[in-house]
Amino acid sequence: YADGEKRYIISPNGLQVGQTVISGESVAPEVGNALPMSKIPLGTIIHNIELKPGKGGAMARSAGSYAQLVAREGKYATLKLPSGEMRNVLAACLATIGSVGNS
Repeated sequence: YADGEKRYIISPNGLQVGQTVISGESVAPEVGNALPMSKIPLGTIIHNIELKPGKGGAMARSAGSYAQLVAREGKYATLKLPSGEMRNVLAACLATIGSVGNS
């Protein structure tokens, strides 16, 4: 954080040492940044996905996991999981850009 406080995060692939990650509504969709699925471009690989807004990440958190944002319809976003399952989640829920690291 800008005030010097440190926190642990789930590290995505491609995150560099010293790189700044930001969470918020008007954040650029870059690796490691967390933003609402309503603001993430379609086709983006995401992880650490909330199932209820404000409850915290619950899906795609283990090593190497990810989901792909494939559609938005009304207040829901459709995710494609690696198993092929399509899952609808509220578009207001946060997700982090990138797939989870495995090293």
